[in-house]
Amino acid sequence: MKNNNSFHMDAKKLLARIDYLEENRRFIQNVLETALSLGDFQENINKGYGSEYILQEADKRINRLIPFEANAHYIVDQEKSDFSLSVCNKGHLKSFIKNEVNHMIDQGYFAWAIRERRGVLISSSDHSWRFVLHVIATYSRTRGMFIGLLPDKNHTIPDTSLTLLSIILLNTANALESLEFYSLLRNQNETLEKKVEERTKELAKYERQLQQVLKIQAIGTLAGGIAHDFNNILFPIVGYTELTMDEVSEDSVAHKNLEEILKAAHRAKNLVQQILTFSRQSDQERKPIKVQSIITETLRLLRASIPASIEIIHKIQDDCGHIMGDPTQIHQVIMNLCTNAYQAMQDKGGKLEVILTEIDVGYEEMIDKVGMQHGKHLRLLVKDEGCGMEASVLDRIFEPYYTTKEQGKGTGLGLSVIHGIVKNHGGDITVKSTPGKGTIFQVYLPLIEDVDPDVEFESTDGATKGEERILLVDDEEQIVAMEQQMLENLGYRVTARTDSAEALKVFAEHPQDFDLVITDMTMPHMTGDQLAQKMLDIEPNIPVILCTGFNQGITEEKALAMGIQKFVMKPVVKKELATTIRTVLDQN
Repeated sequence: MKNNNSFHMDAKKLLARIDYLEENRRFIQNVLETALSLGDFQENINKGYGSEYILQEADKRINRLIPFEANAHYIVDQEKSDFSLSVCNKGHLKSFIKNEVNHMIDQGYFAWAIRERRGVLISSSDHSWRFVLHVIATYSRTRGMFIGLLPDKNHTIPDTSLTLLSIILLNTANALESLEFYSLLRNQNETLEKKVEERTKELAKYERQLQQVLKIQAIGTLAGGIAHDFNNILFPIVGYTELTMDEVSEDSVAHKNLEEILKAAHRAKNLVQQILTFSRQSDQERKPIKVQSIITETLRLLRASIPASIEIIHKIQDDCGHIMGDPTQIHQVIMNLCTNAYQAMQDKGGKLEVILTEIDVGYEEMIDKVGMQHGKHLRLLVKDEGCGMEASVLDRIFEPYYTTKEQGKGTGLGLSVIHGIVKNHGGDITVKSTPGKGTIFQVYLPLIEDVDPDVEFESTDGATKGEERILLVDDEEQIVAMEQQMLENLGYRVTARTDSAEALKVFAEHPQDFDLVITDMTMPHMTGDQLAQKMLDIEPNIPVILCTGFNQGITEEKALAMGIQKFVMKPVVKKELATTIRTVLDQN
């Protein structure tokens, strides 16, 4: 009997042991299946699904684990620091669950579930139902709350199932956190790509601007070289024409013909000056000026010459400051832009607006304008309602000899010269245009802060002849012969040389024999400024006049700093040369 009882007790223990092992087997199997299925969360994230989709996937796993009557997932609203309902798998119980959740929050049950970090059982407000609350949280952050409605009040849940529920919701929280970081990374990537695209477009724009600047600089250098050679050709034409006019009667046909030749030569001289202005290598007198009066005068002249169908509107800020510039060139800029504007509207009429304001150019705006400095500027806006221009035209609008006008109605130099003037004044010019809607030009000119009082210049009226001794140096024999004849006709005693080294030797041997030196700039072996420097080393008081058709290596400021007293541009007419010589000699 003892053995039978012992065997009976052992059988019961054995069956209990079997049941326990079976339960653990199912638990382990469920854990493995759940663990394998949790990998799908990352796949959902990579596919770009949102948090709601992840919660729905978690809900499917939970339903296989525990037969809830209804499931709901609340997500933490980071902006409001509150919970909001995201997913509820039973629509007809949604209002009921929301009401019960409000009750749970008020009673502090949510806070309890967050502290416990495991499934907790809560009775409904009327004690007719039971809920399972489980926080959805990573180890560092609460993401939401799971609410499971049990089928009946007395339903129990095995601890193993609650453990699996904790595993599922922990991975759900990790998936939601990964989704947030992934979205942030994706947004940052998109933002970075957008910035790269914008920056690429900016760089492309700057590259086009740089190419335009380099193109204009290259053309300007070429133009300057041509201008030098052209001036050397033009100088003797002007000089010999004037000399011949002195030899014939003023009422003769020959004198009238020579006058026409001289007029044509002056037009050629002006054209060369335009080329040098375009290439920003012209020598012009600069002084403090107020642009307001120049605009007013230009518009007054313009009003008398344009059709009445074009209305001129001007808004000029009276208290704008001074710029350092050449009044004639600024007048040329305003007149050219206004003329182009009214020509674009002469068929249909419209409004021509001229606006002058004072602005402060900041760093970001400065980098869009090649060659500009930041600080206070004048902004001149010339706007029309004309035919406008295509993008292909805008890209070439400042190129010399490019024009859209009919043959005979434009040289193509206008805007290129304007571009050169503005850049030479340290400013910038931009253009915007829409076909059929008009064009807007904007000119920026830097303001100066300290304006010196007006300086009264000495009059150059008086005698233009003399009998002083002049050393004349130029490597062009034709120019030397013409100038020598012109100066001797004025009474001066001239020693002429076509070689700068030989001229220096003559001067070094007898510096006291000369009252003035007139030298060309561009010569072989020794340039005019080098020759002048050596002569000034020998005789510091010798006055020097430097003549040039064009040279990048010397400016009026450099010449005056060296001790050279006058810097004149070829071709020089007889009256100008005579006045300059007399002024220099009288000053000394």
